[in-house]
Amino acid sequence: MDQPLAASRRGPGKREGLFQLDHQRHPVSELPRTRNPSWGPEISNQGEEEHMDRLLRGVLVAGGLGLGGVLAGRALLRNSRWFSFQNKTTLVTGGSRGLGLVLARQLVDAGARVAICARTEGQLRVAEQELRDRGGAVLAIPCDVRDRTQVQSMVDQVSSHWGDIDVLINNAGIIEVGPLDAMTVEDFHRSMDTHCWGALHTMLAVLPGMRRRGWGRIVNVASLGGKRAVPHMLPYAASKFALVGLSNGMRTELSRENILVTTICPALMRTGSPRNASFKGQHRKEYAWFSIGDSLPLVSMDATAAAEKILLACQRGDGEVVLPSSNNPAIWLQTLAPNVVTEFLALANLLLPQMGGIGQRAAKGYESESPLSPSWLTTLGDRAALRNNEILPAE
Repeated sequence: MDQPLAASRRGPGKREGLFQLDHQRHPVSELPRTRNPSWGPEISNQGEEEHMDRLLRGVLVAGGLGLGGVLAGRALLRNSRWFSFQNKTTLVTGGSRGLGLVLARQLVDAGARVAICARTEGQLRVAEQELRDRGGAVLAIPCDVRDRTQVQSMVDQVSSHWGDIDVLINNAGIIEVGPLDAMTVEDFHRSMDTHCWGALHTMLAVLPGMRRRGWGRIVNVASLGGKRAVPHMLPYAASKFALVGLSNGMRTELSRENILVTTICPALMRTGSPRNASFKGQHRKEYAWFSIGDSLPLVSMDATAAAEKILLACQRGDGEVVLPSSNNPAIWLQTLAPNVVTEFLALANLLLPQMGGIGQRAAKGYESESPLSPSWLTTLGDRAALRNNEILPAE
């Protein structure tokens, strides 16, 4: 009885000491940790690091497997859609010169039956003879794709000659360069009629034959300008934006019928086309910057390489392809920071020629030469013009 009484008579400090920890006998590092049972098993610092390492490795492996699965699935899908151009009936609009002619050459070499159309009779006959000399089965038909009646007549001629069209490549296009004030409403209509309505006319004309067979391929050559508008090319950019939307929409609706539509969005290509583009305002300065940019190897793409990628995308049945690469920094920047791109292009516009010169009248590239163009800066573009039938004036 004495011991408990003695304990009870200790002062407040001593009584509080009954509940204090003896740090000499029990260092803090050796004391048990108070834990919430819901936390699960206790993990030391080293164990936590190992656990996080295992978790991170698991996430990376899962991500790698997921990406590998996507790539494998895409490869299988492409293989299932693959076809040969051998004995396929193909139609290339705007096939008398430039990129269209380069595509027609490669199709002839691949064994396809190739129909080409263009508005300019002289260029069309030169291209037809060249393709025949390569040993190709070729049909050349004068046609303005802006006229739906002419388009239907052309498709009927091809079908009666070889049968229904298997592959359509919409390549026909026009380019008008100059400041906004130099452009007229008619310029915008003309670009829309060619790039958007012209492509729609040909697609609607070939669809019945493709549906009868339950198979078909359509390629619409749009532009990187249809993904981001470039100053001094507003009619062109607006119409190419429209074509991108039309082409992607047609793909979603026609895929279930085994008719695959591919949209091509190339950057500048060395086709030689600036000679036959139209220039307004200070037309010589406009032609100089445009033709030089079209010629520089680090800025523009070789037309032959571009054509190869376009036909490969068609064979794979790809949906949308950016040339030279889908990893184009401009595309990523446009997607991630569109306002930055817009501000950059606004600054670039300050460096371009102001309104003046011939005003709203238009001059062709070959009518707009200056000491800067042609020059050593345009050597590659000038060679491309010779090679791709761009020397003869277009209508």
